[in-house]
Formats: sequence, C-alpha cells, structure tokens
Amino acid sequence: MTEKPGWLTADLCAYIEAVAYEFHVRAFGEQLARINFLPLEERKTEVRAMVEHARAMGVRHEKPALGVTP
Repeated sequence: MTEKPGWLTADLCAYIEAVAYEFHVRAFGEQLARINFLPLEERKTEVRAMVEHARAMGVRHEKPALGVTP
C-alpha cells in the first residue's frame, strides 16, 4: 500500500471528509447524506427500510425507475 504524502495530515483529512459530507447534504438531503457515509451493509439495510416504508405508505413500483424526473 502507498504511504500518504506528508502534507496530508489528519486535520486535512477531517476537513476533506467534512466538505464531502456537506456536499452530500446539499446534493441529496440530510437523510441520504447520512446513509451514504454508512458502511455498505448498514447502507443496504437503511435503503431497504426506506423502500418498505414507502410501500407501506402506498407508493407503487409499477413503473420502471428511469433516473430522470420529467
């Protein structure tokens, strides 16, 4: 594994992580930003719970998800 350069300090890494988190909050909202930074298995569990909640509230999944809002 490659060593980190000397200028990449712990403070700088924390700053970069904070900037990335704030970007996710602006782009996706607080709930999805929190989920995006979870470990993969926890992330899958959270998304599964969101889908089940949506189904319980009457959201239908008859149309395919196109990824684009018309």
